[in-house]
Amino acid sequence: MMEWSEMLPEVLDIIAQKYITYYEDYPSFAGVCKSWRLAAARTYHNSNGPPSRLPSLMLAEISDDHESRECFLLSNKCIRKIRLPEAYGKMFMSSCGWLLTVGRDFASQLINPLSREIINLPKANTFREFIHPLNWDIAIQKVVLLLESKLVLVISGTYSKLGFCHIGDTKWTSIEQSKGVHDITFYNGHIYCFDCYSTIQACNVNGNDPTVLVRVARIPKRVYDQHVSSAYIVGLNDGERKQLLVIIKEGVFNDGKCPETYKTKSFQVLAYDLKSRKWSKVKDFGRKTLFVGFSSSFWMEDTTGVIKGNCIYYTDDEEGEYEYSEKGGGRDMGIYNLSDGTMEPHFTGESRSRFTPPI
Repeated sequence: MMEWSEMLPEVLDIIAQKYITYYEDYPSFAGVCKSWRLAAARTYHNSNGPPSRLPSLMLAEISDDHESRECFLLSNKCIRKIRLPEAYGKMFMSSCGWLLTVGRDFASQLINPLSREIINLPKANTFREFIHPLNWDIAIQKVVLLLESKLVLVISGTYSKLGFCHIGDTKWTSIEQSKGVHDITFYNGHIYCFDCYSTIQACNVNGNDPTVLVRVARIPKRVYDQHVSSAYIVGLNDGERKQLLVIIKEGVFNDGKCPETYKTKSFQVLAYDLKSRKWSKVKDFGRKTLFVGFSSSFWMEDTTGVIKGNCIYYTDDEEGEYEYSEKGGGRDMGIYNLSDGTMEPHFTGESRSRFTPPI
């Protein structure tokens, strides 16, 4: 009977391609013997390898490392290092596993951090609003990527307006009606945003009037009567009900005098039913987990129990959170338990940067 170490390389390559579907599969496969370890290395030799089984926290860049980035794996609490010289020294945020980067010259790109595929986008200074060269780092603040439609949605500029482009365009299009936008999402075939006026608005950038915003709803004072300084919006299907959830981050206001006091205290979750047009407070996500921060918000449900259900995993996301600190963003991260309001860290190390806080 043939020993495993004597299997033909061609056969091992086929086995490796079938078996190694997640990064966490590497150790058990490569640990069999030297020939299996070499087969594992050959499988993804032109890329950074397969995705992690669960979400990863991409840590802030290290100033003296221009070639690679570290990712903290939530699946096993280990650090994974990937080659990513294309992102060094740039602002970036993420959506659907891609990074949108902006350089000091306003050049913007989509980069897949695993395959390292690059898609060039219009320069970030082609919005209608003038952006001073010194403010290159706020030219684009958030992104939602719709690859099937080749559509890139962003929040941009000093006034946090909505903007978009289709892959292949030579300039960005601004939605001038928008202002003070906290967050954007794509849900149920529509684009929704939530702004500093506690208002949900919608638009259809693929329709006849792509730059027209339609007001959907505003949070009534009887539901929430506090000023909203940081918030997210995401869709949620609850059986036949279609809802938009507004997640308000509380306790994050910074007066600029003491940056270390800038800290999340709690979250309030409000649901707007698109059919009944009524608001309600949400205290239970069930087994679902919500991820928010400098990336586009997303849901997941982990049946293994590694990711905590009925929780919000959050990171720094606002310019104000780190503009007063030389070390930058990365100090205000954690897990918020919706059921009892307790908080705990998901990463206990230090990872801070002015331009690239952890995402």
